[in-house]
Amino acid sequence: MNASPSQSAPAKVLVADDSDAERMSARQALSEAGYEVVEALDGQHALEVFARERPDLVLLDVVMPRLTGLETCRILKAKTQSTYLPVIMVSTRNSVNARVEGLRSGADDYLGKPYDADELRARVEALLRTRRVIRESEPAVDTRAGAVGDANPRGEIDREDPAFRRRLEEEFDRAERYSDPLTCLRVEVDEFQRVETEGSADAGVELITALREVIESSVRKIDLVYRADQRGYILVLPNTHFPGALAVAERVARDVRKIRLASLPDLRPTVSVGVSFFPNKDTHSLQDLLQLVDSALDRARGEGGGNVCLYQHQGYLYRPEA
Repeated sequence: MNASPSQSAPAKVLVADDSDAERMSARQALSEAGYEVVEALDGQHALEVFARERPDLVLLDVVMPRLTGLETCRILKAKTQSTYLPVIMVSTRNSVNARVEGLRSGADDYLGKPYDADELRARVEALLRTRRVIRESEPAVDTRAGAVGDANPRGEIDREDPAFRRRLEEEFDRAERYSDPLTCLRVEVDEFQRVETEGSADAGVELITALREVIESSVRKIDLVYRADQRGYILVLPNTHFPGALAVAERVARDVRKIRLASLPDLRPTVSVGVSFFPNKDTHSLQDLLQLVDSALDRARGEGGGNVCLYQHQGYLYRPEA
């Protein structure tokens, strides 16, 4: 297995785990794939090694002394906001709640222990591939600067715009080629007509602008955000499984409730969220992915608003806590 075919030097992976045996196992699995491996004995040590070695990917045990893996992940993500640092959490705690907690901390993937060496290598390879794509596109794309244009995935671009379709097709083709997960979310404001009718002339614009800010703070640099219609947005999340999609939907739904409009101070806005996935037995094309996210959104709205509907092998309806 070639760890980094487009680089002259092997990709560097930081393995942080307080267990000598676990570090040795990870080192062996990754070294066999051609990666350069550096090690840390706990979370605090991981930050020190990261500052010195600048690895391309970090593998973090959740439970470590001095600084937990969750805390370390949050710090690393805060330090690398201007670039993309892939982080994989590993833990013997492999429940849905544990995975969601890890992904909420900013991790890009989560592996339960004991993990299979081939699976570890495959997940590392997928995230490093994503990192290379981002680095190659960075000179042409400034996703945080607020510029609007075909090269900027954060722009106010209609979903039928050719740039949107092109980027979506690229992401879907990549996911299909490498069997990587891909998630699509559609987020829409509930009671938008009331906002426009009862609020000021600019209330709708104010609310949608606030929603965009909430979404921006809830996604990663590699994620794509496009304006779907006057009420909301479409999000495309590469390398994102079911728990990661649920974590993003929860964050958006929770933070939207904190928005306050000057012209409607009593309004507590909510959103409905539809989610679709690839791979999925019902998702054979990009069109399937978009049709399913629309259907999921319709069901979320049909249940009264404020709901998340995740369409995986069947519709899973979820109401985030306030």
